[in-house]
Amino acid sequence: MSSETNSGATPPSHFTNDLLPKTFFLNVVSFVSKTSLKFILSNSSIEKIAKLIDCDYFEADQYRRAFAKRNEEKVLEFMHRMGRHNNKDAVVQELYSLSGFGLCRAHAVNLGRLIWALAYQKAHNPYKFWKAALKHCQGSYRRWVYRCEAKQVGAYTLPKGKSDVIDDPVWQFKQYGWWSHKEFLPHMGIKELYLDRVQFSGIIANGRVFRGDKGRYTTFLTLGIDNGQYIDVTIPKPVAYSDYDVVHGIGRLKHANGTDYLEGLEWKNYKIDSYYRH
Repeated sequence: MSSETNSGATPPSHFTNDLLPKTFFLNVVSFVSKTSLKFILSNSSIEKIAKLIDCDYFEADQYRRAFAKRNEEKVLEFMHRMGRHNNKDAVVQELYSLSGFGLCRAHAVNLGRLIWALAYQKAHNPYKFWKAALKHCQGSYRRWVYRCEAKQVGAYTLPKGKSDVIDDPVWQFKQYGWWSHKEFLPHMGIKELYLDRVQFSGIIANGRVFRGDKGRYTTFLTLGIDNGQYIDVTIPKPVAYSDYDVVHGIGRLKHANGTDYLEGLEWKNYKIDSYYRH
């Protein structure tokens, strides 16, 4: 099976990315420091927030982060949206407790120093940074993402034994999950349709499936649309994104807590060769 869909939409022949209100730059080094207890609390709090203020899971997760990081401005905004809830104080205190699950001070300081050092190297010595990242990084993003970022600073060349590969980026992506050309794969991006509706196509960079209340699922996807440009898309159902390469569809442009994302309304998933045959 080469595609998964909820509509009959077919890929467009041309995109422009002028509509992107905000460019999503990839942070290659991401550190996850969660106990299983914290993970359970985080997920249940997302559901609770979504119910309390009648918002989607993406926006609820932004408020959860605000409580965990004690962003008072966003917390007050959440409280305002709760209105005259009977258990308002108890709910707020419970959500504030999320910030209690973290690293001890010594670990936090060391982690901060590591992040600072990596960020400095990425900004001031990008060639060496990406060479090291390609050699050692075991992140959750797909392999093309790291190579694509490295190519922009000349830190990536074809591995030994692959110098005679076919000079076709789509063929290379199908075979290896990456391509050698410096240019991004064609026909990716977003374009305006009407009102807040946009059409989008992007290569899957990362994702996760969240199971909410009463079996309600949301799939969070990060799609690459150009060199150094990524968009976040939410889809209101579980998507087996690991089986596909490209997502094309129609979405609603949304903004929550300083973050821009697309709410998927219609979508279709493709393997790379199937996408370009259309």
